[in-house]
Amino acid sequence: MVEEKVPPRTIKVVDRRRFTTEGDPRNDVPSEAGPVPGVEPPPSPGAASSPQPTPGQRPPVQTEPALDPAEAPTSQARPATPTSPEFVELIASLAQQAEILLLGAEDLPAEPEQARRIIDYLAALESKTAGNVSREEQQILSNVLFQLRALFVQGR
Repeated sequence: MVEEKVPPRTIKVVDRRRFTTEGDPRNDVPSEAGPVPGVEPPPSPGAASSPQPTPGQRPPVQTEPALDPAEAPTSQARPATPTSPEFVELIASLAQQAEILLLGAEDLPAEPEQARRIIDYLAALESKTAGNVSREEQQILSNVLFQLRALFVQGR
């Protein structure tokens, strides 16, 4: 087969911002920017079906509509995140280690300070993953922390 030489594509960057870095309106930009040539707008939310790409064509990129700050999702209205078995298993593993350290085991004495450290790890995990876990995962983590903290206080 003979390879055809394809001329390299050139990319033209056009600054379509309407304001300068100082916040002043720019005079060289039209007030209403038109569509970008060669780029199809995303389908409207009310569209019944999206067009299927032809072979060799990329599928259209789905974009999220911009949210009004007044309509920002709250912790009650966040989208459903699937529960990760690995995340739940991590919580269970750390909780089990903390419980063994709090109560001791057959040949192991109780070590409450080591247990407190694992409880602190779980608390850090809770604060750093807030809003990024499913409701079930959040509930499991909160319950485990409550139970471990209560067990820690009882042992003192």
